[in-house]
Amino acid sequence: MLAMGGCSSQKRDRSSLSARILTNGDTLYHSRAEVRELDKAIQWYLSGVREFPENAKLMGRLARAYTVRAYAHPPDGLDGFATAREFGLRCLMTEPAFGGLVQSAGGAVSIRAVETLEADRIGCMTWTSIAWSRWLDGRGVIGASIDLEATIALATRAVDVMGEYDKGRPYAALGLALALAPEPLQPDLAGARRAFNKATSIAPSRLTPIVDLAQYVSAVEGNDGEWNALLMRVQSEVVADDDPDRLENLAAIQRAKALLLAGPDARWDE
Repeated sequence: MLAMGGCSSQKRDRSSLSARILTNGDTLYHSRAEVRELDKAIQWYLSGVREFPENAKLMGRLARAYTVRAYAHPPDGLDGFATAREFGLRCLMTEPAFGGLVQSAGGAVSIRAVETLEADRIGCMTWTSIAWSRWLDGRGVIGASIDLEATIALATRAVDVMGEYDKGRPYAALGLALALAPEPLQPDLAGARRAFNKATSIAPSRLTPIVDLAQYVSAVEGNDGEWNALLMRVQSEVVADDDPDRLENLAAIQRAKALLLAGPDARWDE
């Protein structure tokens, strides 16, 4: 009985420790507009993963934190989107059905594997898709059809199981994934537009989906009037100090300004 009681006490202590690490990391993450605070949050989450290597919540938090860091803070040699994707996939691999199918396919993330995922992995699906898409966009997507299929599948599944998660962020992920393919791979620009518009309708103060719509859909379609209107709208926004999306919105405004200076990028005309 004493041994059983001691084991139970140890489990409670371990559970309490992992919860404390999550709480401390989350508190710092909410101050992510300061890169030092975001880095502190990442260090808390990393310490948690070292202590609890199978904890999906901690790996999901790292996928989110590294994605946001790579998107919103200046590059400093860290390949944040790749790291975010790695932690997101590690989170998803803790699901036995998904992990088994990916391993049996030699590490490939198939539609069949993604369809085994449920709402308890919504954060990992969403942030992994976003990180993977932006990683692909930064390196060019020619010949990346397998990667595109995976990131589209993850975003589609996230929309299917809990599209309202985090104020519609799965729709923003889906719009980005659908729009990235080069012309030979037949991107679904109409679907991307619907997804971006849905994301904006759910969270109208969130500016990144508007910039993504302009850059990846309006410009490619040759709709210069819409492209200009969307980016001018974002450029003129004033972000409140208490805006929960302040960091990402400020980054979106800087993107809008840079795109307006550069002019529409049709991509396919190259």
